[in-house]
Amino acid sequence: MKKYVLTDIDRWFRSYTWCIGVIGVMASLFFSLDRRGLIEDVVLTYGFSTSMTGALLSYVFCAFSFATVYIEDIEHKYIRYSTIRGSLKSYVFSKTVVIYLNSIVIMFIGTLMFLLLCRTQLPWAAYNPYDQNSYGVELAGCYAMFFKKKWYLLYCLLCSLHMGVIAGALSNIASMCSVFISNRALVLAIPILIFRIFTSVGFGPNGFCNIYALYADYKFFKQDMFDLLFVVLLTAILSLISAFGSYFGLKEKL
Repeated sequence: MKKYVLTDIDRWFRSYTWCIGVIGVMASLFFSLDRRGLIEDVVLTYGFSTSMTGALLSYVFCAFSFATVYIEDIEHKYIRYSTIRGSLKSYVFSKTVVIYLNSIVIMFIGTLMFLLLCRTQLPWAAYNPYDQNSYGVELAGCYAMFFKKKWYLLYCLLCSLHMGVIAGALSNIASMCSVFISNRALVLAIPILIFRIFTSVGFGPNGFCNIYALYADYKFFKQDMFDLLFVVLLTAILSLISAFGSYFGLKEKL
């Protein structure tokens, strides 16, 4: 298992596609601003960009570099070579882990680049960090403590982790679908399709929550750490379910 993971990580960083993914995430956040453009400060600009539909493209770019790995391995017969030397279970589990981590890293770095570029034109925060009228969402959601301490970059990057782990689950669902769908463009569109489906599916005690409730703007627990762990656990379970689907699909093909 360790060799599988190390090989996949090496393969990930040797490919230029993850760099395209990072630039794509950054571009998606700017694109999401649409005609509104930059707002008063970096925090508000970031919050607005992630809440708009254009930000969904960032999930496509998170999946771009590694979610189609099964298609590539099947086309080049690499999957047979890999599984003969080991096992199909280890092969799939390794891919699942690396796809998940890859998506988090791409979302994190792409967001960092977006924030730093916005900072060249805007202050981190234009108003008092305790101002409820200006920062009601930030003060009511996760990591408000860091926001109040004026650790704005850390605050935004922690928020991006929520989007990153969601991207990890969506990318793994896309990779599972790639076992059954050979069209790369369609596979890369799946994260947006799944996201849109989850926006209309309610969960929670009153059935009012959807996938946006997993963003850092919302709190389920008093401790921020538990909110992040909850999102990680939920997306990890979805990724494992996708791994099982990929395993049985590949087993049939082989």
